[in-house]
Amino acid sequence: MPHIPPCLPATASQETLAIYEEFYRGMGFSAAPNFILTQGHSSNVARGSWEAVRNVLVEGELPRWIKELMFVAISVDRHCTYCAAAHVACCRMLNVNPEWTDAVEHSNLELISDPKLKAMIEFAVRCARRPQSLVSGDFNHLRSFTLRDSEIMEIIGMAALAVYANIIADATAMQGDEMFSQLEKVTQ
Repeated sequence: MPHIPPCLPATASQETLAIYEEFYRGMGFSAAPNFILTQGHSSNVARGSWEAVRNVLVEGELPRWIKELMFVAISVDRHCTYCAAAHVACCRMLNVNPEWTDAVEHSNLELISDPKLKAMIEFAVRCARRPQSLVSGDFNHLRSFTLRDSEIMEIIGMAALAVYANIIADATAMQGDEMFSQLEKVTQ
């Protein structure tokens, strides 16, 4: 049972309904998921979350599919089952290599054959877990793959966004979305 239930469209304000629509369309979903519906009780929080998701996850220099893999890896590392399941479904929706999705879902990054992708995901997880532990060598390792500082900032922003989303999902005891479990069934 969630600590804060979703704010269903029938009871949401017009402002919140607009955010729901922007969110599900922008993410490529068939409807607004519990992540944004739960935040709908506060249109300011929902708007802030959508803007962060849009600007950090959906848009940017790095492809969304890479950021989705980071989201899964961080959520698994932080034991956020809601976010892990939602973003595994996003990886499937975006046709991410199933072996890579499985590797991050099971914390087995050694199975990622692309060294640049593996380095980006490992950096994102370390950043989310303990950002104070990052040293110059970590940044230089990413730069050795020709990643620019703007792209490294996107990885850092992605780590922050995933932690933020994990806290919202876990603090509210958010329940999984049927649309994501249906997507998983269809693609497995």
